[in-house]
Amino acid sequence: MVLLTQAEYARRRGISRQAVSKAVKKGRIPTVKGKIDPSVADRELEANADPQQSVKPSSETLPAAPNYSNSRAIREAYLANLARLDYQKRTAALVSAEEVKVAAFNAARKVRDLLLALPDRLAPVLAGLDDPLECHRVMSEEIRRICDELSGH
Repeated sequence: MVLLTQAEYARRRGISRQAVSKAVKKGRIPTVKGKIDPSVADRELEANADPQQSVKPSSETLPAAPNYSNSRAIREAYLANLARLDYQKRTAALVSAEEVKVAAFNAARKVRDLLLALPDRLAPVLAGLDDPLECHRVMSEEIRRICDELSGH
């Protein structure tokens, strides 16, 4: 019979030393003079495993997986978020980023086209004017017309 320290047994089993110590204190792993018989300890752990408080492998040996209830809660939260996004999209409270990009591009192009056409439309009119106030009035009127067109009026 080979007896191991708690640390040696923990390494052999692939669990944390704290988990072994806790199981010893709770009487789930018997000891002989403070040492552990691994074959007896293995049997006792398997026979007395509490699903809620079982000795789990350390994170170094096995990635921790969420339990069923945690997984279910996470899944339900994602489904709720998806349902909320779907609702917002259907009620037009949410639009796709691609639609926004296309609309912004089209609006910017319209602004650019109207502004670039301004000199071609105003040059002949302004060339015939001698009064600076009249030039100002004509340019202001044309800029307001463009702004009204862009705002949908």
